[in-house]
Amino acid sequence: MCVKLKKLTPEVVRDKIVVIRVDFNVPVKSGSIVDNTRIMAALPTFQFLLENKVKRIHVLTHLGRPNGQVVDDLSTNILASELERLLGETVEFQKDFTVGSERIQMHENVRFWAGNKDNSPEFLKKLSHLGGEVFVMDAFAVAHREEASITGLPSFLPAYPGLLVTKEVDALSPFMIEETMSGLCIVMGGAKLKTKIPVLTHFAQFAEHMFLGGALANTFRMAQGYEIGKSFYEEEYIDTAREIFDIAKEHNTHIHLPIDVVCAEDEESSQVEVFDVEKVSQSMSIFDIGPKAIRQFCEGLRNARSILWNGPVGMIEKPAFEEGTRAILTCIAEQKSAKTVLGGGDTLKALHAFGVSESRFSHVSTGGGAMLEFLEGKDLPGITPLLA
Repeated sequence: MCVKLKKLTPEVVRDKIVVIRVDFNVPVKSGSIVDNTRIMAALPTFQFLLENKVKRIHVLTHLGRPNGQVVDDLSTNILASELERLLGETVEFQKDFTVGSERIQMHENVRFWAGNKDNSPEFLKKLSHLGGEVFVMDAFAVAHREEASITGLPSFLPAYPGLLVTKEVDALSPFMIEETMSGLCIVMGGAKLKTKIPVLTHFAQFAEHMFLGGALANTFRMAQGYEIGKSFYEEEYIDTAREIFDIAKEHNTHIHLPIDVVCAEDEESSQVEVFDVEKVSQSMSIFDIGPKAIRQFCEGLRNARSILWNGPVGMIEKPAFEEGTRAILTCIAEQKSAKTVLGGGDTLKALHAFGVSESRFSHVSTGGGAMLEFLEGKDLPGITPLLA
């Protein structure tokens, strides 16, 4: 399926006042930005706007989850300073949506106003005071949300995709398939099956192989009747897991669960044991895939033509349970002849924690939930106004 977007051209933005929605929701600790990857990802769009002589740029973003309240630690002031450093051009911080004097103006966290989430006319009127003539959407990671700063602005401004959104759509569109894709391998991990049911159901019909890890694999183990000790699983989705198995079987898609797992009594324990999956102790919990499973997964991935990965296969927050994710990450990075696409916040966290360069993959998506909804064929509210 080909998703065709409008094109952001010099003629569209020259001498115009541009309102740009970005996702600068970066991790901040003790008043410092820990990882500026999301800001870096949007720089090409800012450089394009500046090179093509925009009159003014108003930057809208969110930071954290203040839930419509002012939270000083989540002010976007810190983002203005970082953007200024990266662009080498003054970025003026505005606490509200009034117009300042500089060419680039960063406004306060849109999530400080409940009207943003509600897409309220009152909040849209506040945003209209910026005098925007063109809206640029460059926040793919929140394109699945219907909010004033994402879908409300295009109701009264011409809307165009930023370069990051265009890059995301171009990279992910080939995976929006409606027939079997030869050599397609899906790697899916993370904690919960609930959020990934639609995309797993979709690819159970069209992928050649699906490799499942993380806590979500525990629900599939339960569906097969395995003992998982004290491990987390979602009892309400056991029947759903069985249905996904049935769909995969019908379409000749092979679902692979780890043949061995790394266990401990709890996540804080430094005493870990490896069990074959049918021999997990009742007193233990599963926190990672085991060495046999690593070999099992990697052997399958080496024959892939396309690989899509979302979600760690173990609890990467704890060093004792990070080896599976590290090994799979390295394995995928080595597949030079395959198209390799990664996405999801925890997947990106692993990428950076293990020091693996994004350049080793065909595409690293900034989206988690948005990526999954896009791949399952949903119309994303933030993308719809940008379609050609």
